[in-house]
Amino acid sequence: MDSSNSQAEPLTYNELSELAKKQASELEALKKNIYKNHENIRKILTSVPLALVVLSTDHKIEVTNKRTQEFFHYAPEELVGQPVSFLFPDTESVKVGHEPVRLVGRRKGGEMFVTEIYVNDLDIFGNRRSFVHIQDITERHRLEQLKQDLVAMVSHDLRTPLTSINGVLTLLDQNAYGELNPAGHRAIARAQSSSDYLISLVKDLLDAEKVESGTIDIERQETSVRAIIDKAISASMGAAQQASIKLESDITNDVLFADEDRIVQVLINLISNAIKYSPENSVVKVVAGIEGLKVKFQVIDQGPGIPEESQPMIFERYRQLAQPKGLKRRGFGLGLAICKAFVERHNGRIWVESEVGKGSRFCFTIPQSADR
Repeated sequence: MDSSNSQAEPLTYNELSELAKKQASELEALKKNIYKNHENIRKILTSVPLALVVLSTDHKIEVTNKRTQEFFHYAPEELVGQPVSFLFPDTESVKVGHEPVRLVGRRKGGEMFVTEIYVNDLDIFGNRRSFVHIQDITERHRLEQLKQDLVAMVSHDLRTPLTSINGVLTLLDQNAYGELNPAGHRAIARAQSSSDYLISLVKDLLDAEKVESGTIDIERQETSVRAIIDKAISASMGAAQQASIKLESDITNDVLFADEDRIVQVLINLISNAIKYSPENSVVKVVAGIEGLKVKFQVIDQGPGIPEESQPMIFERYRQLAQPKGLKRRGFGLGLAICKAFVERHNGRIWVESEVGKGSRFCFTIPQSADR
């Protein structure tokens, strides 16, 4: 066999020249296409209404947009090539995360402001880049600080004096400073009722802050269902008597692992609402029993009922139903939202069953065992 016939003929000079021209043309077209795509991406990034910065792998600024320039008061050419610490003095780099990160930004004039950033890494034509979305949350931060100051003031400047006032009223009612006539005892009872009401509002505010900040403490321990309901009914008896409402109970003797104080607080809140919305000489019933692996609590009243369209929203914060006639006191609309938070922290569920004109049944379940 002639080996020369099995080998490809070498390319001529003209053929090599044509191949080189073709490859050069294809390479130039590819470069133009990449450049065009880069420009399109740049145009998209610079035109979005959100503040956005693109960082290189060494955390240098490559691209900014108009919104970022407005935030920091810099021209684009003043930012490109600068390290991320140029905008955020407290950090040398940013990391990808599912949650926003709060950083202090610095404007061109040196003014500091509070930001929240979201970081995502993307691969653009084989190049890894960090996309930093920036929000100016200065006003939100200011309001949060005001809220914290209010909570601190409520906790110290209101709750402490109210507790002292309540203690003095109790001593007066017990004739510790001299015998009172019946009219005096009635006056003390009214004052105590008002003081208790204010203390409950303060407690709701403080609990709502814990709910919002996610700092609710739950201390589970073995406790008796009967003990929980007895405590809740005992604490609600005074309000029931004043409203001419009878409290009844149907209780299981079982135990559960739960934060007794929190569950008592939930029941007191539900019983208080039931009393508030019930007609005189009616009954509010508290029921508890085992349902599968859970304890089910129910507070049943004979009030006006809740319209179906209002039921999904009553466990939201600051939501209030129409007040019953003659009711002078209004709360903050926090009670049921707090109940929901306490129940859910126990891995439980709370809901309402109601029909207009047929009363309401507020129910919640708590796993009987702590590990469920």
